[in-house]
Amino acid sequence: MERLKAAISKAKTTRGEGGPRVRGPAEPRFTPRGDTPMMWNELPQAELDTRALTQARVVTESKENPAHIAFDILRTKLLKLLERNEWTSIAITSPTQACGKTMISTNLAFSFARQKTNRVVLCDVDLKRPAVRKVLGAGGSTSMGEYLSGNGGLTDHFRKYSDSLAVCVTNQSMRHSAEVVQAQTAFDAIDTMKRELRPHVIIYDLPPMRASDDAISFMSHVDCVLLIASAGISTVREIDDCESQLSELTHVAGVVLNKYDVETDRYYDYDYYG
Repeated sequence: MERLKAAISKAKTTRGEGGPRVRGPAEPRFTPRGDTPMMWNELPQAELDTRALTQARVVTESKENPAHIAFDILRTKLLKLLERNEWTSIAITSPTQACGKTMISTNLAFSFARQKTNRVVLCDVDLKRPAVRKVLGAGGSTSMGEYLSGNGGLTDHFRKYSDSLAVCVTNQSMRHSAEVVQAQTAFDAIDTMKRELRPHVIIYDLPPMRASDDAISFMSHVDCVLLIASAGISTVREIDDCESQLSELTHVAGVVLNKYDVETDRYYDYDYYG
């Protein structure tokens, strides 16, 4: 376990103050607070499935479970980073499957959205093995892949779960997903979403780095990335290699070591090295 923590610490040191060599899109991204855009109000309303949230360990929808505090701390650190750099978008990925990236993505989305001054959008861009739908207990035919392909508009694929949270889940897997996220239609669709919904925070739940090239392909759409590693699953080399690849493409906001309790030396929750 100490080797895992040392690898994460090394990744932080390697990033240094200069950041990555590639910033990504050059246009301003930060969205000032203001009136709720018309399109946001027109999004169809979705019902929360609290049973599904509980089963998926989503603890930030309310403050009843004290475990929400850890996610709120991470939220605050990320929010300061976004505001300082005038960014809005965070990609969340992991080296491999079963690291807990979707659980963390969803918890962060609800945590951000509890601050009512935020408009938060959560997008499931794990187009081959989508999982946000299961976490939310969502059905229907909405698809982030179809939206990125130009098939349908915002009201066809995005659903509003509260006045401050909108979600686009993916209800079917998609072949050739890397080509989809690199196409001009994807850039146009994301630009439309930003312009019409004017979100303050966008969270993209991406596939694992080693599952396909989808995550790498999507980095041109984001301001920064959070890498989720898992105690007992992720190796030192995987963390180091993935952080190195990501730092060439965008800003690495930090690494989350999931399923490890540093105080009791038990697997649980996460530790954050930003």
